[in-house]
Amino acid sequence: MQSGILMNNCNPVNSFMVSPSILKTTPRLLNRYSIQQNLGARLGRRTMLGYDHIRHSWVIIKYLCFDDPLQANDIKRFHQEVTVLKNLKHQAIPAYYDSFEIEDHGYHGCMLVQEYIEGKSLYTLINTQRVFTEEEIRKLAQQILAILDYLHTKKSPIIHRDIKPSSFVLNTLANSTPGDLYLVDFGLVQCASTTQTDTETDTDTPILISGTPGYRPPEQLGDRAMPATDLYSLGATLIHLATGKHPNTLPQSGLRLLFSQELEHMSRPLKSWLRWLTQPKQHKRPISAKSALKGLEQADEIFSSSHWLSFNSLSHRLQRTFLETMAPANTQLKILEYSQMLEVLFPPLGWKSRKFCLAMLQTIVSAASVWLTFRGFLYFWPQLVNVWQQLSIIIIGLGWTYFNVRSGYRGLQSICSSLFQQISIQLLPEIILLGHRFPCRPVDYKINTYKRDIEDIHFQKDSSLIKFFLHNNRTIVGKLKYTLSAKELELTQSEISWVNDILQLWLKQPSSTGLA
Repeated sequence: MQSGILMNNCNPVNSFMVSPSILKTTPRLLNRYSIQQNLGARLGRRTMLGYDHIRHSWVIIKYLCFDDPLQANDIKRFHQEVTVLKNLKHQAIPAYYDSFEIEDHGYHGCMLVQEYIEGKSLYTLINTQRVFTEEEIRKLAQQILAILDYLHTKKSPIIHRDIKPSSFVLNTLANSTPGDLYLVDFGLVQCASTTQTDTETDTDTPILISGTPGYRPPEQLGDRAMPATDLYSLGATLIHLATGKHPNTLPQSGLRLLFSQELEHMSRPLKSWLRWLTQPKQHKRPISAKSALKGLEQADEIFSSSHWLSFNSLSHRLQRTFLETMAPANTQLKILEYSQMLEVLFPPLGWKSRKFCLAMLQTIVSAASVWLTFRGFLYFWPQLVNVWQQLSIIIIGLGWTYFNVRSGYRGLQSICSSLFQQISIQLLPEIILLGHRFPCRPVDYKINTYKRDIEDIHFQKDSSLIKFFLHNNRTIVGKLKYTLSAKELELTQSEISWVNDILQLWLKQPSSTGLA
């Protein structure tokens, strides 16, 4: 249900303006409200334009009809919506006026009365082929984020869960530029606690509101919601405004929306910011509306035209979050943050890896060879007739056994490293540490050097190799060359390219600040 949303391109207050004589003859509900026009309807629910004869103003009346088929919880949820709206006081949310049950003048049900907002819904503007510029998209995003920040930071947080173009009414100024934006559709509210009757209680349990396919994130299918849920819906809404295409019609890679080609007229910073909001994994999205707003304001600094990020003015949390937005879909690589360091952590190869399978085969073959050697020794020993033959067979047997035991030991080492060993790249402001991390053992550092001692970190796209060339290496080995291979690490080319982007970003940071 949508308050203040017009079903055509006209303003009902102007197009259906009634004279005082007609108002006098129109039936009044509770001797106060006159119904003037139906604005929208769906099963059991209607949104109507009314006139309040006491306030002498137009109002929006939401009507829940008892005569229509209703779900068991519809009435309860209607009263919960009323409870929520009573406690919302924000200039961009239509004010709550009244609510009541009625059985008069052909109406049988519950009614909710709200402030009327003059304007057009964003959905109506999209349908009229309204083209939104990047400046307008940014302005609308800032206004919506301000509303979401108000909802999310209430004592009892409210997660809207139904952010979409039809949920907003936009005032258009005389020069056709966007004016003020209003969130007018709160749907039917469902409190997370069935015993909660007031949103201003001490509980921190969010209030949940239903979602719409195309705009709701994956976690909402499991009936879970948090501030990041609304931020995903906001991102999908802005993409719809910018492309003119419903999110369901855009191509996808897994659960990720692909919209870059549709937004060729938009800048890279804005597209990167929208990609941040619409990450399928909720922990990769902004942690709050404030964080998303800060990212939008600093997007031009973060995503520069040279395709390298700049984090000098951002907190460590935002550094990690923005780096994660660049990550390929479904990657197992992780970025961890510490007080003065960012760490890129490679997962163990696992038992499905090629290295594990070869190591397992090597271990089995070695064990079988040792067993066959022992069985052969027992078979041939009685047939030996002199000491020289016996001595020869002992030497050959021991040599062959030693070779296979050593090969089997190396196979077991490879199995353990496949299952447990992780590669860690630690980036400090002036130092890079690259080592192999194994449980209950010190880190085996392959690279430990200052930024100034790095000759080059070269990335070969065709072969998916990252090669380190050093002037100095402070490890015991002292190697001045080291290679990370996507093939050996069971990584995709996009994953090894992402690691290279992080390394190049770190190299480009001024020595006084660094990436960390």
